[in-house]
Amino acid sequence: MNTTQSVPAIEMLTTSAISLKIRKLREMYSYSQEYVAFQMGISQAAYSKKESGRTELSLMCLGKIAEIYQLSFMDLIGLSTQELLMKVLQTNASLAA
Repeated sequence: MNTTQSVPAIEMLTTSAISLKIRKLREMYSYSQEYVAFQMGISQAAYSKKESGRTELSLMCLGKIAEIYQLSFMDLIGLSTQELLMKVLQTNASLAA
């Protein structure tokens, strides 16, 4: 019996994975770091550290980010970066139609 089976790649919930997601979301929406930081009630420098992965993101912080982009918390942390971005594109396309 072959114990080495192909397992689908699952994106690990790491600071770098979450940081990539929030940076990509910000870029998709063409938001500046200053704008997102203002919405979160923090400085641009503090937001930059969160987005770059130099500072860990608290659950409260993740909740605010999900709210800014009108996502569920579970989508933000549970979907892969590609799935999340596709969902945003589909949602925005249906709102524009």
